[in-house]
Amino acid sequence: MKSLVNSLSAVVRRAPWVVIIVTIVITMVLGSFGGQFQPAEDQNEAFAPDAPELTASNDINATFGAVARMQVLTSGAGDVITLEALESAQALELALRASDVSQLLVDTPQSPAILSHLAPVQFALDGGAPAPTSDEDVKALYDQGLQQVPPEFRSFLEALLSDDADPDSGTAELGLAVVTYQTSDNFDEAAENARRVGEAVEASATVGSVTVEPFSVELIFASGGDFEEEVLRLLAAAAMIILLVLAVIFLVRTRTPRGNRLFGAGLVLMAIGAGVAVAPGLALLFPDIFPESWGEASLGPVLLTSLAFYVLAFVMWSSRTRKLRRTTADTLLTFVTIGFAIQWMSGYGFLRFEDQSQLVQILPILLIGLGVDYSIHMTTRYRQEVYQGRTVDHSINTAIRTVGIALVLATLTTAVGFLTNVTNEIPALREFGELAAVGIVVSFLLMLTFVPAVREVLDRRAEAGGRLDALSLEGGESRALPRMIGRTALLPRRVAAGTVAVALVITAVGGVAMTNLSTQFSFLDFVPTNSPLRDTAVTVDDRFDFPETTSVLVRGDVTTGAGWNAMLDSYAAAADVAAVQSIETPDGGRFPTGQTLTGTFLQLFDPSSDLHDPELLATAGGLGLTEQQRFPDGADVTPLYDAAFAKYPLEIAGVLGSANGSYDAALFNFDTTAGESGAADLADGLNAAFAPASNGTIESVATSNFIINNLVVTTLRDSQLSSLLLTMAAALLLLVINFWFESKRPMLGLITTLPVAMVVVWVFALMVAFNIPFGPVTATISALGIGIGIPYMIHVTHRYLEERIKQPDENEAIAQTLTFTGGALAGSAVTTMAGFGILVTSTTIPFRQFGFVIAYTILLAMAAAILVLPSMLVLWDRWHRRRGDVTLDPDVVRQALVDLDEVDSGTMPA
Repeated sequence: MKSLVNSLSAVVRRAPWVVIIVTIVITMVLGSFGGQFQPAEDQNEAFAPDAPELTASNDINATFGAVARMQVLTSGAGDVITLEALESAQALELALRASDVSQLLVDTPQSPAILSHLAPVQFALDGGAPAPTSDEDVKALYDQGLQQVPPEFRSFLEALLSDDADPDSGTAELGLAVVTYQTSDNFDEAAENARRVGEAVEASATVGSVTVEPFSVELIFASGGDFEEEVLRLLAAAAMIILLVLAVIFLVRTRTPRGNRLFGAGLVLMAIGAGVAVAPGLALLFPDIFPESWGEASLGPVLLTSLAFYVLAFVMWSSRTRKLRRTTADTLLTFVTIGFAIQWMSGYGFLRFEDQSQLVQILPILLIGLGVDYSIHMTTRYRQEVYQGRTVDHSINTAIRTVGIALVLATLTTAVGFLTNVTNEIPALREFGELAAVGIVVSFLLMLTFVPAVREVLDRRAEAGGRLDALSLEGGESRALPRMIGRTALLPRRVAAGTVAVALVITAVGGVAMTNLSTQFSFLDFVPTNSPLRDTAVTVDDRFDFPETTSVLVRGDVTTGAGWNAMLDSYAAAADVAAVQSIETPDGGRFPTGQTLTGTFLQLFDPSSDLHDPELLATAGGLGLTEQQRFPDGADVTPLYDAAFAKYPLEIAGVLGSANGSYDAALFNFDTTAGESGAADLADGLNAAFAPASNGTIESVATSNFIINNLVVTTLRDSQLSSLLLTMAAALLLLVINFWFESKRPMLGLITTLPVAMVVVWVFALMVAFNIPFGPVTATISALGIGIGIPYMIHVTHRYLEERIKQPDENEAIAQTLTFTGGALAGSAVTTMAGFGILVTSTTIPFRQFGFVIAYTILLAMAAAILVLPSMLVLWDRWHRRRGDVTLDPDVVRQALVDLDEVDSGTMPA
């Protein structure tokens, strides 16, 4: 590590212009690719591509055609079984069938493409009933028509009324219409079809007080542009706030009334700019407080206006005073370098993966956090050396060789920790781990080369011209934040054991609490909370017991009698699965509702069914069908399937799949009410019910959107746990090896790692306390906690070892460590927290939660670095002294002093 740091230092000092030019060229090249690194269309594939449930879902779309249902929420003046509601439902159907989406509608004899909650009224009218002229007529026709439909269809129609429906009075506050249309397994096409159907619904005419509001999962995809703009808006606001706080952190004091006025004016301008960037989000979050026009403002003009205030402030500072010019330069240099690092990572990501997963969208936050941390430490140490009277070359060299050692170790440990994800079974985590490692290494290289190279060019010229004001670069005890953090040394100096004990107790309590962390994922979470689409979805979910569709795909040779019998047994068993809707048969049995292969043929065989077909029943009888609806195991039912296909192509094509002239797939679409919370139990129940259909020659698997979503979260949770353990183990191993060779103290590796593990436990425990669930976005918290926490701890440990060489005892060493490195850590933490705390203003729940969690994660990491770790270091030091050992081996001390360029032949310690 020392050789690497020394090499980087030599390159920066000898050829700073080469470093600058090469960095800019690489950034331009990789940046051209980085702009093409966009989110993948189907995020589910990134999380569970080999899952049988996802494969089955894709096979269903490819084999049986992709069909989607759009729910249309109907509301009126407290009742939707009215004449106005009937006329509105009829107008909706006429509008859709007359529009350009009519070719997308999917009609079958069993179910029309447009089915309203007032369909029973239409059935009665089709049966010859007179047209209604009043609300009472509509209610009477509704009851009449409902009695005409089969029991299995009646329950479906009743589910189209809200939970307050009163059969006796014939009233219901809300109703649903269901529009069945063709979709696609192509993401863009599915979203476009949903958008077209939704717009056609909204354009339909309604009567009186009746309103209609469409909703479907595909409509959420269609509104994905709003989500992406939300993410960009939040990151832009975060960037503006970080820029403001960095300017304060990097302030070079002017000490004149005029300079102070300029500094204050600049801060006011930047605060206004940050306010402009934040205002749209606040207006969306609090529409009753802020003007509606703020929330509707386009991102481009808002960002340009915000930047204009910052440009004005920086131009004013740069043109009026040299000290504020340096503040501007250091602030912008840090920010530009972070931007370069993000571009390098994105360019590599496009070349390596082409598309980015949802997790990768979080990585810029990690790079900004690390970039700010690296830059503040580097700049602070460099300024400290210049202030003490050393030359620019010497100061650059010392800053790189001291801070650089800690940064190399932090970078290596964190990067290797993230690289443990490359063996993960989830592609999203593999991509996340690799790109995180690349981004961390790139941030390290740029902060240790590009930043000091620019500083070398600027300050060497100022030094040569006598314009370098070294005294203005004072830091440490002269600054408020480092001075305040330095006072926390009181705890490790006086109550180190008590501090560690309290931390361990809190960790133990947090470990118990985190076992109650819930897992949750819903597409609705990514819909802005102020979106009408979300309001409609929540209403439908809360007020209706409308069944979702859960599919069981059976693949293999379904043409044998044994296969038919196995599917028949499985079909019957499915009726006993909780959350599968079923109806009672005249003989006391039950069968599940929905569109299924077995159910369709049983209706064709049943003489009492409206769909009864004597010819098909005769064909089945010729193949050996018994009264129990079973075939001999060796029978070939292909002739039955062929005959059914010839007479009912639409119905049979929806439940029986063929390839190369043979039937190799059967589909069972069940009406279920498990929702997201019961998806896992429903999948287990259906898979158990269809165990007879998985007999070696055929196989089955249950799938649905809810089942896949549950699979994503569960797989992500399990993988994150294993990745977390691997990351911590890798970090621990590297730190133990490093401190073994560096100072013959391997225990320092454990001491440096333990506070990070504590932070992870604290973070998850607080998620439980604040009722924040584990999901795809919050799943990255542990990785970010380690990514930010490990460098914090390494900075403190390394600075303590450095100060321990200089100071007479551990008390002074820890005081100096916390004043200088602790102050820099606090500056880094405050900057990142202020920036990403703005995410709590997001209108999407996951990012609101993420902003809150990442803010307190950084706060906890800082607290562990300045309170817990120093106490552990002091206890470790005192333990060695009690054993009669010196803190560091004399040879190690000598080498360290050589490395620090502080060797003085007359003062070398014995």
